[in-house]
Amino acid sequence: MKKLKIAMGDLRHNTVGRHSVHMPIGIGYLTTYTISQVGKENLDIRLFADPDNLLKAIDIWKPDILALSNYCWNNEASRVAFEFAKKLNPKTICIGGGPDIPEDQSECQTYLTKRSDMDFYVYLDGEVAFAQIIQKIRNGEEIEKLKTIPQDSIMSIHPETGDLVKGPMAPRLMDMDVIPSPYLSGLMDQFFESPLGYAPMIETARGCPFSCTFCVQGDSYYSKIAKFSTDRIKKELHYMAERVRPHIPLSFCDSNFAMYKRDEEIAEYLRYLQDNYSWPNSFNVTTGKSNFKRIMRVVEKLQNKMIVSTSVQSLNDETLDLIKRKNLPMEAFHDVQKELKKRGQFTSSEIILPMPGETKASFLKGSELLLNEGVDRILPYTTMMLKGTEMASPETRDTYKMQTRWRVLPRQFGEYYGQKVFEVEEVCVATNTMSFEDYLDCRGFALIVNTFASKYFDIFIKHNQELEVTPYDFYYDLWSRIKSGKTVLSDIFNRFIQETKDELWDSREALIEHFSEPENYKKLMKGDLGDNLLRKYSTIIFIEQSEGTFALGYSILKKHCPDLTIEIERSLASAQEWFSTTRDISPFLSNDNLFNNTQILELDYDIQSWYQGKESDPLVGYKKNTDYLLYHGQRQKGILDESIRIYGKEPYYRMSKTMLHWGAQELWWKTDLILD
Repeated sequence: MKKLKIAMGDLRHNTVGRHSVHMPIGIGYLTTYTISQVGKENLDIRLFADPDNLLKAIDIWKPDILALSNYCWNNEASRVAFEFAKKLNPKTICIGGGPDIPEDQSECQTYLTKRSDMDFYVYLDGEVAFAQIIQKIRNGEEIEKLKTIPQDSIMSIHPETGDLVKGPMAPRLMDMDVIPSPYLSGLMDQFFESPLGYAPMIETARGCPFSCTFCVQGDSYYSKIAKFSTDRIKKELHYMAERVRPHIPLSFCDSNFAMYKRDEEIAEYLRYLQDNYSWPNSFNVTTGKSNFKRIMRVVEKLQNKMIVSTSVQSLNDETLDLIKRKNLPMEAFHDVQKELKKRGQFTSSEIILPMPGETKASFLKGSELLLNEGVDRILPYTTMMLKGTEMASPETRDTYKMQTRWRVLPRQFGEYYGQKVFEVEEVCVATNTMSFEDYLDCRGFALIVNTFASKYFDIFIKHNQELEVTPYDFYYDLWSRIKSGKTVLSDIFNRFIQETKDELWDSREALIEHFSEPENYKKLMKGDLGDNLLRKYSTIIFIEQSEGTFALGYSILKKHCPDLTIEIERSLASAQEWFSTTRDISPFLSNDNLFNNTQILELDYDIQSWYQGKESDPLVGYKKNTDYLLYHGQRQKGILDESIRIYGKEPYYRMSKTMLHWGAQELWWKTDLILD
């Protein structure tokens, strides 16, 4: 028999900047496990991340089987690829899989009936079920008959009755080493060698012991943790280090990395790689929700380059009960924040809005607790109604009167074989305890905190601590002043609120119809619409109103300072000039002669030494006529080149992603003290 030709795809839109730079490790695991079970001699498998490359392969290579991942950010791209394959050859076997599938069986039936080009859908962990169905196809079993028989962890639509045929769950793999490594086998080499630049992903453990209703992994199926061996993980990490460029981040698929004992051993090996390969220097990681002492030890081993997430999602007790989440007690949370500060970590905490039981008052109260506990930045997310979660169930929606709307996922769209394709998400914007207007108000407050409590404006955190200004009062006053319409940021703020309204649609169909119109599609292509609004407007502020924003922040700071002497006011004036000058990132927009220009900055205070010094040393003690040489360095050139390679040339998107993955501080002017 000829080898079965299988095209495996985890598709990412590249229309306006790349949505994801991560290597498609998920389809890598499916591929290596299937080869181990069915035999390399029987299979010809190719991996795809780019939709255009996949469509070209379907047309020219003509695979027997097309298998595509189904996430909220790529399910429409996958649908179009399945449709294209069936149009060219109706005998192409199409298999989907992934978490973006409803939990309710009647909803599953409706979903799969509408997507009739999919022959089979693999649900939950896919390795075992996928390998089994490939083996049956390889053995020559009739496809239409297979659709009528329940297959482990597979759903299909009965070709005669139209009923849903759902097989029992396949047993989970707990010893993950039975899945051969996609890295060590050379399967992922094409992504290391790609001129686009891909960031390697690694999974050390699969599953989550927590049961949050808004998360797919909150399902009891994932409550036990399956693991890869540390020896295997070390070999994979070494393989990556020998092939990756130093500025490329490392991403973890784990839900709770650094929470388990063996993660310290993994961190020790990562430190070895840092010392010997100068990689990894940045991480995309979700750290654990408990065992913070161990997490701190992991952070220390990694030279504080891994950022700890201290997410709470809500601090309203009623909400936490309803979503089945437990947070750290505030006393323990306080200790964690204190320890992070001691280690120089810039801290952040996620909040999801709105969720059952949450009100505007409880959201602001929770924000106040977080900010006054020392959290530098609050990261607010709108509640996503993810398929397969308890949060998205009809019962939850009805009980809490959850009002939902539809919006384009940030920059997730494209045009493929003549079809405009949009990835669309359903989000909650009001409940029986939070009105839509309250939601907008909370989003506006979140923009101000997200902007001013970012690394870019972290100086205000230091000023607040020194001058004994309560962080929440500072941000609340900023928000109130900006809402009044009398500041340099008021116009940007109002645009943000208006676009927050305008991005929401009553139905998926209405959204697609609107953006399919050529003029509206052009706005998506230009990046005028369809972006992450918090990221977009924070970046606009950083670039367009940096100097004015510093001036506004210092005016609010002085208003709240309990003892504003002339000496303090003069020192703050020097600080304002230093920060508004050194943090001007506009040169990176055009990068013309970026590394040939220098500046001299003359001040009455040694602001840099104060900023880098101990918190207990007041700014007024650094009075000294000081000159600084400002310039850009070679590391910045490397990051600039890498960011263009990965994210494209569109400046605002590229800048926002650069600050997210490498840190805003990597874009600031370098400063050397000029000695007399």
